[in-house]
Amino acid sequence: MRFINFPILQLVLVLLLQTLVVLSQNIINGSVPVGESLTASQKFPSSWLSSSGEFAFGFRKIQPNDGFSLSIWFDKIPDKTIVWHAQAVRTTTGLVPDGSRVTLTSNSGLVLTGPRGQQLWSSSLPRVRSPVSRGLITDAGNFCLLGEATDYSDELLWSSFANPTDTLLPTQSIEVRGNLSSRRTETSLKKGRFRLRLGGDGDLQLLTLNSDTLAETDVYFAYYSSNTNDPRSPGYRLVFSESGYVYVILRDNTTRFILNKKGPVSSREFYHRVVLHFDGVLAQYYHPKSQVNNDNNNGWSLAWSEPENICGKRFGQSLDANELGNLACGFNNICVLGDNQRPKCECPERFVLVDPSDEYGDCKPGFEMQTCGPESNNQTETEDSDANLYEFITLERTNWPSGDYKRYSNYDEGSCKAACLKDCFCAAVVLGRDRLCWKKKFPLSYGFRDPNGDSDTFVKVRKKRLPSTRKSGSRS
Repeated sequence: MRFINFPILQLVLVLLLQTLVVLSQNIINGSVPVGESLTASQKFPSSWLSSSGEFAFGFRKIQPNDGFSLSIWFDKIPDKTIVWHAQAVRTTTGLVPDGSRVTLTSNSGLVLTGPRGQQLWSSSLPRVRSPVSRGLITDAGNFCLLGEATDYSDELLWSSFANPTDTLLPTQSIEVRGNLSSRRTETSLKKGRFRLRLGGDGDLQLLTLNSDTLAETDVYFAYYSSNTNDPRSPGYRLVFSESGYVYVILRDNTTRFILNKKGPVSSREFYHRVVLHFDGVLAQYYHPKSQVNNDNNNGWSLAWSEPENICGKRFGQSLDANELGNLACGFNNICVLGDNQRPKCECPERFVLVDPSDEYGDCKPGFEMQTCGPESNNQTETEDSDANLYEFITLERTNWPSGDYKRYSNYDEGSCKAACLKDCFCAAVVLGRDRLCWKKKFPLSYGFRDPNGDSDTFVKVRKKRLPSTRKSGSRS
């Protein structure tokens, strides 16, 4: 009698189960048959892989939020970087709960449903074309919905490349009036307030929108322009080439290389991506393919960013164009350039975040603000009384280049503070090395700190401990 080797039997069973899982999905070379589905689950994650296994389509758990995103991601690198996600999902966060399902259907393509079967999102298909015959996740990271044409070749009905979110991959392009949309925050995949748009005039621009409406009609201003809007030969397509170059093709078929600050690294040895970050920075990154299985690799490296310094971004001689809104940081918030040209935001002393979970949002005063009343008509009395009630917080090498309402020449620190102290409208003053003193009102906007800056800001705040009002000799 021969005894069964149980460890070997267990191994065979495991391999058999794995084979059954693959066979049950029927995914061959990235091709997905109609009727296949995936379920959001942290315990039992599943996805559809491209033929090379470099890209995956499925549900990703978004930390620290309690939800999943229907996404495409790099699957061979440790951090599984997302390059596309379903937008306009019918939930408050844009994420879906455990148990949600995506199904490939012949009539609607991809259909995303919640645990109770309610439809949350679907791919938008043209009505006049053929039904979906299959899906395909390509080795370029593009998920396609294909129909069977009359000549028995595949007809492209929909693709993730034609419906980008915040990322471009090599071989991907944007047509006229197409755009990338930033995320709302690092962990919120809802649309944010920044756009990369190729306009109808052929000009490629980075835009900031009204953060409340996020409407395309509520554009505040452009903080980058490619100047490819010559009526004689405007731009008509933005291309991210397979070799890693980003350029605009003009109507005369010439190309305008606009964003690359240096030559890209080899696309054979490195992955590439261009992303519009939630803070408004557009950047290209590369990641070594040879280290995909090395847990000690350095991850993504920065090739270039636009702007190079979003904290100190200038808008020319006039600030009229950027009076509305902000860039990376909210009102009363200070922008500090961090690693890889990405901004960090800090509330000034005695200020707190309006939303404690959003460090890039607005800061509100944590003190009682000065108001203008009838007593402020007497300048001398106001100055004396305000000296007892208010003091200044010094923000070294910090400037707020927008929102000035008065300017004084040849002022030192003392006279600049005094001018603010006796002015009930004044919230802060900025003093430059050129002895120019600028008065500001709340809210302060476009604040930034520069280690090499030549301006200091003095913010007027109410004293924490007010002086005693009792006269000497009075009895307690």
